[in-house]
Amino acid sequence: MAQLNAKQTALSLGLTFALFHALWAIAVGLGFGQQWINWKLAHHFVIVSAGIAQFDIVTAILGVVLAFVCGLIVGWVFAGIWNWAGKKVK
Repeated sequence: MAQLNAKQTALSLGLTFALFHALWAIAVGLGFGQQWINWKLAHHFVIVSAGIAQFDIVTAILGVVLAFVCGLIVGWVFAGIWNWAGKKVK
């Protein structure tokens, strides 16, 4: 089993998480966040009475940054577990 580069994996997941959160922030900013959530939840037979809050640029930036950091951590941990498991399988 091939080894994963922990830094590359962490950066890749960090950027992916940040991208998804940035797309969500854009959807909320453009005013169709609630419709998107309702559409997605309907496919899982879920009805939620909560609504999407007003767009706030500081909250959006903070969310993207925190998503990036969480993605870094998840990617680094995933690569570590993958590399450790690969040594055990050999």
